[in-house]
Amino acid sequence: MRNFILLFFLAPFFFSCQTEIEVKIPNYYNKLVIEGYLENGEFPVVSLYRSAPYFSTMSLDYLIDSIIIRDARVFVKPENGEEQELFINHHFLPRWDYPLLYAYSTRNMVGELNTKYSLRVEWNNKIYTSETQILDTFELDSVGFVPNFGHPSIDSTANIRISMTDNGLMNYYQFKVKIHCAQFQDRLWIPTIPTTFDNSPFKGKTFNYEIMRGSPSSIFIPEMTERERRFYFRMNYRVGDTVFFKYARIDYDSFRFWNTAGDEIGFGQNPFMSPQPIISNIKCNTGEKCLGVWCGAAKKEVVMIFDSASTTLIKKHY
Repeated sequence: MRNFILLFFLAPFFFSCQTEIEVKIPNYYNKLVIEGYLENGEFPVVSLYRSAPYFSTMSLDYLIDSIIIRDARVFVKPENGEEQELFINHHFLPRWDYPLLYAYSTRNMVGELNTKYSLRVEWNNKIYTSETQILDTFELDSVGFVPNFGHPSIDSTANIRISMTDNGLMNYYQFKVKIHCAQFQDRLWIPTIPTTFDNSPFKGKTFNYEIMRGSPSSIFIPEMTERERRFYFRMNYRVGDTVFFKYARIDYDSFRFWNTAGDEIGFGQNPFMSPQPIISNIKCNTGEKCLGVWCGAAKKEVVMIFDSASTTLIKKHY
C-alpha cells in the first residue's frame, strides 16, 4: 500500500516534466541535380533540376517554374565519335516517360555496347562533366515468377526469380521493372530492391536472386484515380500483371552512386531515416560538390505475364 501511495505522488513528475527543444532548420541553397542515362540502342536522356527544400510542396506548376532547368546547354560525346548537343522537349511539351516529365535528348545518337561517353553541362557560368561506359550485356539462365507462399494454384502474388551465372570478372548489376495491369500502368522504370549490387558474394558462380519492386515515383499520384493509387505502391506482382523486366550491367562509378542512393530511393519518404552521403560521378569546374549521376547501362529486356500457375514469356528483345 505504501508503494502504491508513493507511486501516486511521484506520477505527476514523470508525466509532466517536458523539455521544449527548438530545431533550427539550416539555410537552403539551390544546387544543380543531373540525372542522365544512356543505354545500348536508346537515345541519351539527361534531366536537369534545381534541388528543393525537403518540406517544399510539390506540384506540376512548381516543378515547371522552380525545379526544371531549361536554359542549360548539354552535350554528349562518344569516345570515337562527334559530340552531339541535346535539347529539351520539343515546344516544352511534357513526356510521361521522362523523369519529372522533361529532359534533354537527341535523336542523332544511340548508345552502343563497349563504348565510353562523356557528358558536359553548361549552366549558370559553371561546367559540369562526367564519363560513363556502356559495357557488354549478359544472359540470364532463367527468369520467372515464384509465388510468395509457394503454391501457384492458390497464390495470387509473386516475386520474380532469376538464375544467372557470373563470368568471374568484377561485375555490377542493376534491375528495373514496369507493371501494366487493369488498375494502372507504370510510366517510368522502377528500381528494384536492392537498387544495384555487385558480384562479390557469388563471383564466377551460378546463383538465384529474387526481384522485388522498389518504391515508385509519387509524381503521378495527383493524376491517378483512388483505385490506381491503391494498387500502385506495392513490392510484388499479382495475377494479370504484364511485367517488363530490364536487367543491365553498369560500370563502377554508376554502381557507387546507385549503391549509396539506394536507401534514399527505398525509404526517401521517411523523414526519420538516417541519411548517408550519396557519391556522385559528376564533377564541377569550381570544385563544388555535385548531385546526380551520368549512367551507362548494357541492358536487355524481358516481358512476362503472371497468370498464377506459370510464367508466359511473350517477347525478349536486345
